[in-house]
Amino acid sequence: MANIPVALIYTYFKNKEVLFDAVVSSVYINFESAFNEEESLEKGSASERFDEVGENYIHELLKERKKLIILMDKSSGTKHTEAKQKLISQMQVHIEVSLKRQSKEEYDPMLAHILASNFTEGLLEIARHYQSEKWAKDMLKLIARCYYKGVESL
Repeated sequence: MANIPVALIYTYFKNKEVLFDAVVSSVYINFESAFNEEESLEKGSASERFDEVGENYIHELLKERKKLIILMDKSSGTKHTEAKQKLISQMQVHIEVSLKRQSKEEYDPMLAHILASNFTEGLLEIARHYQSEKWAKDMLKLIARCYYKGVESL
């Protein structure tokens, strides 16, 4: 445990909210860039595009898992209160794009919302119960396989 007085921390940070922002800002990743990069790939199934692009973004995010958990689970009352919902919304749009790309059938937007919510919660469960980098990568591959096999069956 570091022998740093709390008062010293506040000489660098105006208040708790500024301190909180400093802690979580490095993980407040805008997933749109990952989604756009994945969607720009012209070839491959949704799972192949994820393997090529999306998986790397998530691995980087899991390296900051403690900050991710703080941001997603403990941000109530801060300007980041909607962080989890924002991620789910971004993922929902990404899933809707993927569904339109691979299926001629039109689905109720609630399907994409449910899938986005489930995938996000799965990612957070990996972060919350993290055992090792290998374990996290293996779990992510399994979740992604289950997710994409289901989506690709539509």
